[in-house]
Amino acid sequence: MLFSYVYTFLSTPFILSRFGFDILLCLLPWTRPTREWSLQQAVRMRIVRLVLLYWSLLRWGDRLSLRPGRERNRFEVLPPQDPKLYQGALADATIQPTSIGTTWTPARPPPPALVRPDLVVALHFHGGGFAIGTGRDADTGFTAQTLLRHLGCTHVCTPQYRLASARDGSGRFPAAVQDALTAYVALVRGRGVPPRQVVLSGDSAGATVALALLRYLGEHGAELGLPPPAAVALWSPWVDVGAALRLDMRASPNYKTDYLNREFGRWGAAAVAGVDGVEGQVDSVELNGGYLAPLHHPFTVSDEGMPAPPPLFVQGGDREVLWDDIVLLERRYREAGWTTHLHASPHCPHDILLLGPKIGFAAETEEAARAARKFFLSTTDIKLRGSGLPVSRRVHMANGIPNGIPNGRPDDGLFFDILIIGAGISGINAAYRIQTEGPADTTYAILERRSSLGGTWDLFRYPGIRSDSDIFTFGFPWYPWKHKSTLASGDQIKAYMTQAAQSQGIDHHILYDHSVVSANWSSADKNWELQVAVAGRDQPATFRARFVLLGTGYYDYEKPLETEIPGIDRFAGKVIHPQFWPKDYDYTNKNVVIIGSGATAVTLLPAMAETAKHVTMLQRSPGYIFSLPSNGLITALLFAVLPAAAAHYLSRMFWLVTGHLRTWFCRTWPGLAKIVIRRATQRQLPPHIPWDPHFRPRYNPWEQRFCACVDGDFFAALRSGKADVATGTIRTVTADAIELNPGGSVAALRPDVIVTATGLRLRFGGGIAFRVDGGPPVRWCDRFAWRSAMLQDVPNLLFLTGYEAASWTLGADVSARLLVRVLRRMRETGAQVAVPRVRAPMPEKSMMSLTSTYLKNVREVLPKGGTGVWAPKTNYFADMARAKWGSLDADLEFS
Repeated sequence: MLFSYVYTFLSTPFILSRFGFDILLCLLPWTRPTREWSLQQAVRMRIVRLVLLYWSLLRWGDRLSLRPGRERNRFEVLPPQDPKLYQGALADATIQPTSIGTTWTPARPPPPALVRPDLVVALHFHGGGFAIGTGRDADTGFTAQTLLRHLGCTHVCTPQYRLASARDGSGRFPAAVQDALTAYVALVRGRGVPPRQVVLSGDSAGATVALALLRYLGEHGAELGLPPPAAVALWSPWVDVGAALRLDMRASPNYKTDYLNREFGRWGAAAVAGVDGVEGQVDSVELNGGYLAPLHHPFTVSDEGMPAPPPLFVQGGDREVLWDDIVLLERRYREAGWTTHLHASPHCPHDILLLGPKIGFAAETEEAARAARKFFLSTTDIKLRGSGLPVSRRVHMANGIPNGIPNGRPDDGLFFDILIIGAGISGINAAYRIQTEGPADTTYAILERRSSLGGTWDLFRYPGIRSDSDIFTFGFPWYPWKHKSTLASGDQIKAYMTQAAQSQGIDHHILYDHSVVSANWSSADKNWELQVAVAGRDQPATFRARFVLLGTGYYDYEKPLETEIPGIDRFAGKVIHPQFWPKDYDYTNKNVVIIGSGATAVTLLPAMAETAKHVTMLQRSPGYIFSLPSNGLITALLFAVLPAAAAHYLSRMFWLVTGHLRTWFCRTWPGLAKIVIRRATQRQLPPHIPWDPHFRPRYNPWEQRFCACVDGDFFAALRSGKADVATGTIRTVTADAIELNPGGSVAALRPDVIVTATGLRLRFGGGIAFRVDGGPPVRWCDRFAWRSAMLQDVPNLLFLTGYEAASWTLGADVSARLLVRVLRRMRETGAQVAVPRVRAPMPEKSMMSLTSTYLKNVREVLPKGGTGVWAPKTNYFADMARAKWGSLDADLEFS
């Protein structure tokens, strides 16, 4: 080792001078290693070659650790499998199977009960000449994302196999292949992923490991009950390891167009074979055998009655030193009976899958991955996603349980650590927090009564539906919004939620068409038992969970708010409630009256005015309507000058702060706020529509929720003459008219269509009957809410609620963060139950302070608020601080 340091020190002047000369040659296109390279590519290539050279000279291999690191819950330690599985070439007196780490991207896969046919795992072994690499984000993050987005896998598993560069020799052959088998068995047996849903992948030396594993499955898989994977992808495979010792890499015509160097190849080859690399030792069995020299030993896994070999995709850069071997490998295996495809990445060096963005070849890497996807779709039945994330996907299974019956248990006896009810924005966000911040091995499922995720944004389909909160605070903090609009449409939000869920593997935890009917807490078993109605089944299924999380919101999605409209049954035209908008309904050239003045009515009017003959908003009393830009100046400026991630974060902070200040201003100085709003409104109204009585509310700003209109579209519709506002109370509805009481702005309206935008009906807990030990159903309104998230005297139940004066998701995220802290505390202390207890009498408060019509019976529906830890949510910043760092011992009992 001392000799290596001395040699490197003495060689450094020559190395650096040569490096400087190479950089100078990169300045002109015709003096670069290849003219097709850009200056950036040429310079980066030389930098990588220099770094790799020093690693090789100094023998700086990576040190492996089984600590989670920054991968956190995505890092999993796999113990060695049954010793009987390691036979033949994997049986070694010195090198024994051991525990290994593995990184999952985007998250650990769901439990076996939820593994369904569209879940596809890429088991990928990283390159690094058997000497460097850890399988973690730092070196395989780009690889994993490429396999997800462009190959079309749903999950990527990158094992941290032992390196041959270890000083104690513990990483020599067959260590890496033993670890590969450990990972494969854990995947198909422990995780329950069928081999037909596995893509075996490897780059450079990792490709040799992948082929070695495949060879072992061909030799021993039948007797061990281990079928081969569905497909194999090799990226710049190093398939003649011994050649690095036998031949001089510098003789290759591609040596100047690659970053590999002779010293690196010799180091890795000698280390993995356990030799010194001197002449006379290059003929070792390991270096020349089928496991380390698969180029010279084509094989097939169809021996011993096993299936035909899986399709083999081989990629290489036509400017890398291994290109000739790669071409020869594909030809020999094709001649041996394999279905193969060779993809040449033009003008590319070695292993762009590993180093693509670092050396400027990311686009070529993505193209290669898409080529692999196309090849596998044409040769297998594997269900790969399209290039990028699809907008929606759902799979329905027999009896509601995907992929058969796990572990021989009945399909209605599944147990999870957490059951989330509702796949809306709250449930999806909570799932992310659980799988990234909760205890690492927490199992969860999401039960969704509808056939698609999205909640409100899947149910509501009325024209112009959009969020009345800015998307930067309404969206997920962990999945940036990629559009320019600040107030997003319903379709955009639904697509965004779907993509967010898929990007984190959350969609594979969702069971659709599963409607929870009742839930009972068993103190004896310390878990919840849920009766779940499943589409296509006569009898409900039973699910059990330690914790139940309600992401059901507080709206009744089956029945709207009933407002008495005299004579509405006599109306001969169409009557529509926005909550149940008829599909493809055509209101072209019809006179429309929208009854209501809330956010739904303000959204409907400009959207319908585009094609309707005329639209009138009939309101009993006016509300505050304020224009917000679809793409604000500050937001546009941030995205123009900053990277997308930074711009998204700062935009979120900007809207958080300005939203809080806006509400504070309105409630602190309501008189001044009225003046500001009045002037802004009058500037946008047409001359024939007066501010009073149509836009003069009877209440102060933020005593009810504001109605936002995008870029003033509501007022623009009024100015166009195709829309109007009428203020008054309805006397009766006849067959062809709405007659108003005296004193209104008009006497009667004659619509063809009436839209009853009269509000939403409150219902908490999704209408589910919750019981404790078989007792009477829990009455929400009789219980206090601990930190606005858990119910007094009800164990292991948490609900998600938002803010009345800010984005819903902000409040839901506060509760989700609180949940993961409770889960971690229970794991640390060994507790199984967490239940809030009221210790002393306290005054009651309403969970919401707004005076909107649909909130008038809030005390009869929602839990009660109190003081201290029982106080309602009021301020996002304070509430989040308490959720993340506040005491968990105040009135919360663990046992």
